[in-house]
Amino acid sequence: MKLAGKFILIFILAVVAVTAVSSHFTSKQFFASVEERHEEMTDLMTHQAGFHEAIDSGDPIHIRQVVQTVSDELMQVRWVWFEQTTSREFRPALDQASIVSERGTTSSLVGMANGERALFTYYPVESKGRNGAIEIASSLEPVDAQSKQTWLTALLLIGVMGLFSIGVVMTAGVRWIAQPLSALTRKMERVGHGDFSSDLEIHSNDELGQLASAVNQMCEQLQEQKCKIENETNQRLLAMEQLRHADRLKTVGQLAAGFAHEVGTPLNVVTGRASMILTDHDMSPEKVQENARAIKSESERISAIIKKLLDFARRGGSQQAVGDLRQVVHRAVDLIRPLAAKRSIGIKTTMPDKGAFCEVDFNQMQQVVMNLIDNAVDASVDGDQIDISLTPDIDQQSWVLDFTDHGEGMDLETQAKVFEPFFTTKGVGSGTGLGLSIVHGIIDEHGGKIELKSAVGQGSQFRISLPVADAGDAG
Repeated sequence: MKLAGKFILIFILAVVAVTAVSSHFTSKQFFASVEERHEEMTDLMTHQAGFHEAIDSGDPIHIRQVVQTVSDELMQVRWVWFEQTTSREFRPALDQASIVSERGTTSSLVGMANGERALFTYYPVESKGRNGAIEIASSLEPVDAQSKQTWLTALLLIGVMGLFSIGVVMTAGVRWIAQPLSALTRKMERVGHGDFSSDLEIHSNDELGQLASAVNQMCEQLQEQKCKIENETNQRLLAMEQLRHADRLKTVGQLAAGFAHEVGTPLNVVTGRASMILTDHDMSPEKVQENARAIKSESERISAIIKKLLDFARRGGSQQAVGDLRQVVHRAVDLIRPLAAKRSIGIKTTMPDKGAFCEVDFNQMQQVVMNLIDNAVDASVDGDQIDISLTPDIDQQSWVLDFTDHGEGMDLETQAKVFEPFFTTKGVGSGTGLGLSIVHGIIDEHGGKIELKSAVGQGSQFRISLPVADAGDAG
């Protein structure tokens, strides 16, 4: 509607301008017609028989009779002398000083005492050394009345054209412009909210119709790109999950050797106690129960070890929930401690007394902790210690999880590439180079960040920051 109003204003201004110019030139034409008639009257008088003889005679009565023969109601014609001593009857109506030239026709527009305007024309004539002129006076009241009527007609025309233009623009403008533009605007708003359906219908052969067709075509292309991006995103997520699962299986393989000892000890106890029951026929019922309880305890221990490995190796989608980071760290440390113990590498954990709640995927975060501890074990020498600490940051907005080893450290070039996929400092067959890349991706998905501090000969520290979650949301 605002655009239609602008069209109405422009149209009315154009009508006003055209009408004003037309009225102005019409008024000038009326005035020019009066001047032209004065010239015709002067020419008629000067060519009238006996005019020059009467002027040469100098007889005022004779001159008046000749001049007045061409007078009428609209034009008053008389003879005047420019001499100061002449009688009032023959003096010019205007001061001689206002008559521009005595040798050429002069016209002057004069305001009369009654408020009307009059046009005076003087045609100088020399007779026997005396200077005189034909004076023609015409009232411009008819011209002014005609001009006023013209302007009134123009104003009426402007009003009529204004009302007509409002009707036309409101009818045609709303239908042909406002409604299509409103439809385009609503469609653009839907596109902004992700609706790429090509349902815009504007049936016209003008530019707005072409624009609607282009918008529909654009929406179709955007919908295709959206589907393509969603498909590629799903494939990427599936590939990332497959990589993470493969990384977990790799870690499980590394842990198997350490858990062989953990499982071997309780298996030996189970085997020994079972053999005692089978071979000692004189064993008392109390001793049998004691051996049975030992077998049950060690079997549960073996079952718990196997369950931890299976849980860690199991494939699963991302399921974030509010949980205690302390439990994630403790469980990961329990899994990897046997592997570190084979090299006499200690793992020291410093945990807060209260719950460290974050919104995380338990399995994914456990994979992060396992990877970082595994890397720390690889970077350490036998007998070293790995320090793991969990603390709140200064603003109490994040939990900070540090993994510190005391190995050889990394130079700047290695630090710059450490999170790149397939980059590894381990020997051939010892690593895929995906571990830290997967860690970085998981932390990023959880809205956190991971940083590395290292120096050659001074060990390395990986620092993870995760947003604090409300403990009340914990399941």
